[in-house]
Amino acid sequence: MPIDPSVAGRVYPPQFYEVSREKIREFAEAIGDANPAYVDTAAARGYGHGDVVAPPTFMMIIVMNGFDLLMKDLGIEFARVVHVDQRFTYSRSLSVGTRVEATTRLDGVRAVAGNDLLKIRTEVRDEEDGTDICLSEATLLVRPEDSDGGRRQ
Repeated sequence: MPIDPSVAGRVYPPQFYEVSREKIREFAEAIGDANPAYVDTAAARGYGHGDVVAPPTFMMIIVMNGFDLLMKDLGIEFARVVHVDQRFTYSRSLSVGTRVEATTRLDGVRAVAGNDLLKIRTEVRDEEDGTDICLSEATLLVRPEDSDGGRRQ
């Protein structure tokens, strides 16, 4: 069943996340990025940061929390989802110890060739002072419920 376009505009409750040194290290290791600014305070300071910073795509961990809420609300299984596009616009870097508040909004829904395209916007702010950190804009394609993804049994 197609997603009703009238759900566009829904805003989901803010999600909170504290950026830790260990999570940044684990993420950098998982993506194979050996930039010392992700693990060494002195190296991060050498680049002009106050402490260890997160790789740019670390933001996806925070954004996914809002995606989870949206998918549950709309009854969408992740197995039916194809991640079409993702853009991050940073106001500042994300550093260790920062507590963030992320608010997700479903900006649009449209049908394309039997699938649904969702436009999702997540605004990430510093929980302490409310300053903007990042704007995430994503496009997800949701296949129909009866789609088997090309797998035949």
